[in-house]
Amino acid sequence: MITYVRLAFIALYLAEAGTKDINIKIVPEHVYLDSRDVNISCEFNSNLVKTPQWITIRRNGLFLLHDVVIATGNKTELGEFFRDSKYRSRMEISGSVADQRVNVMMRTMECEDEAHYECVVGGHNGQSLQMFSDSYALVVNSHPERPTITVNGSSVLNKTFIGVKAGEEVHIECDAYVGKPPITMHWYKYDANNGSYITERNMTGKPSRRLPIGNLCNYYTTFPLGFIASISTPEVRLRCAVGNEQEDVIINVST
Repeated sequence: MITYVRLAFIALYLAEAGTKDINIKIVPEHVYLDSRDVNISCEFNSNLVKTPQWITIRRNGLFLLHDVVIATGNKTELGEFFRDSKYRSRMEISGSVADQRVNVMMRTMECEDEAHYECVVGGHNGQSLQMFSDSYALVVNSHPERPTITVNGSSVLNKTFIGVKAGEEVHIECDAYVGKPPITMHWYKYDANNGSYITERNMTGKPSRRLPIGNLCNYYTTFPLGFIASISTPEVRLRCAVGNEQEDVIINVST
């Protein structure tokens, strides 16, 4: 009997130890710019304060620290920073202090939504003020876009034939938003011997990647190539690819 009592006590202790006073969740956890209906919820479960006085979800990100939603008494509302129409049109709030939970449903995602979200709950336990907090980092990712190709400074359409003279220096550049996390950009060259594209390793060039100001959720890559046109290779077929996104160009060499 004593053994069973001890086991029951240990089980109860472990259950209580695993229970958090406050919990913030973001669903789905993996978010992209084209994600829809992303829910941020804050739940209060503490026995130390039977009735909380306020519940707040805060966002600490690109535009510093601001309250997203504030629940006090019977009132639940967006924080002052988020009362602009551009936020109200894509955010829905629910919950209350009485429910001991609040929710923010973001119908669409923006780059600025990437932030550190914190849930804060406060209330009195007798004469003392008790506060609880939990936090979660939301990362907003993006998908790569179709690359663009320029030949000697001029943009070309997909599979366009470009004529050059033998001995001419040819400068080709591929540019693309490669997503976040960034996907590696590759150049491929058509090999007539096996009828497929293989990785281009002989032409000169080095890729550069940056995170543009004003678009912090999408990396941008530039990958230039250069070669001397030769009549011994009258047709050069090149492909720039970023994941499944790709663009082709065909160089015709003449005398």
